[in-house]
Amino acid sequence: MSIGKRILKIVAWIVGIALLLVLFLVAYVQMRWDAKDARPAPDLKARTDSASIARGEYIYRYTAQCWGCHETPHGGQNPQQAGGRLFDLTETGPGFGKWYSRNLTPDVESGLGGWTDGEIVRALREGLRKDGTTLFPIMPIDWYHGMSDDDVLAVVAYLRSFQPVKNTVPEREPSFFAKALFTFKMIAPKEQILTPIATPHRGITPEYGRYVSSQIADCADCHTPRNMQDGAFYMDSLFAGSSFAYGDEAGEPLVSFARNITPDVETGIGAWTKDQFIEAVTTGMRPDGTVLTTHMPYAYYKFWNMDDLEAVYAYLKTLPAMKRTVPPTAMSSQLAASEGVEHGKLLFAGRCQACHGENASGAQPTNVKLAEVSASLSDQDLQEFIAGGQMNLKMPAFGKTLKPDEITDIVAFIRTVEVK
Repeated sequence: MSIGKRILKIVAWIVGIALLLVLFLVAYVQMRWDAKDARPAPDLKARTDSASIARGEYIYRYTAQCWGCHETPHGGQNPQQAGGRLFDLTETGPGFGKWYSRNLTPDVESGLGGWTDGEIVRALREGLRKDGTTLFPIMPIDWYHGMSDDDVLAVVAYLRSFQPVKNTVPEREPSFFAKALFTFKMIAPKEQILTPIATPHRGITPEYGRYVSSQIADCADCHTPRNMQDGAFYMDSLFAGSSFAYGDEAGEPLVSFARNITPDVETGIGAWTKDQFIEAVTTGMRPDGTVLTTHMPYAYYKFWNMDDLEAVYAYLKTLPAMKRTVPPTAMSSQLAASEGVEHGKLLFAGRCQACHGENASGAQPTNVKLAEVSASLSDQDLQEFIAGGQMNLKMPAFGKTLKPDEITDIVAFIRTVEVK
């Protein structure tokens, strides 16, 4: 056999072995990605007294903001927590597939009605579903892992207070890459919690501020950069700004990055006073007079306890100042290409809908049917209201954020909404 034929034979063997290895890898990932963890759920039971339910509501709706992810699409003024929101991550990083928020009502077939309190606690703090498979980390398990027993059980008590809603959510659609991350434990449940976790002493202290911002609120989850290949957080860069744009996965008209909120003077909040920080968190107004996108859920954060807000500020001021900028807010191609009423409708969706509901029909944070209330105002009065805001109502002033013609288009859209 000539040397050339021998080399070709060797190459063929190498290619064949490589193909077999690839086929083996694919088969192994497909079989193992949703392997079950056999650890038992903790033996914990939620109290059902009014104080526990109220504390659970405070965490669920206003600090952890679970409400926004698990709200059933098109919920209107009385949204249900029956899940179904799509998180399309097919274009995020290497592509992670499609994921849907779950039904958290007590419906036995499609919700949490068949779960024990301990199984819900295990899901929240350790990242395991009822069947022992691992939750995708769009659910912020890295942070909820440190939630105290009392607080996590308060959330369970609040969930138990919902009316059952039958809503079967589509199954998750992980990409092969995401399945590989599960298979090789690059996405894995958190360590099993074997000892009680006490709630830190509540007060305006950095210690309590760390707990609020990282364990019962999503500040750390949103504002800390991630490795976009496996979703892991860069824990040495806490609160230095997100790595990806919010709203992009949902095809929203505006996409924005969570900002650097370390004490860096140039790129963070080092020059902000406590009052300026609290105003930004609760009204959306930055010190420069521009308005945050509603990816920062200030409409809900206005319900925070003032001591919690001040504690978070006290904690953030103790962090190392990190010089890191994130890209500015951007418009979707659809918004950029639109005009007139359609332009106003998309701007309304990006800037106003979180507070005022789809088609200005009202939403949980305000319950004001803007389409109805605005009927008594002239176009000029409404334009001036949007531009100037009304801070006693936590309505930010958009005069430095939106151009006059953009405000005109928003008003034109509101006028097209049928008042019911």
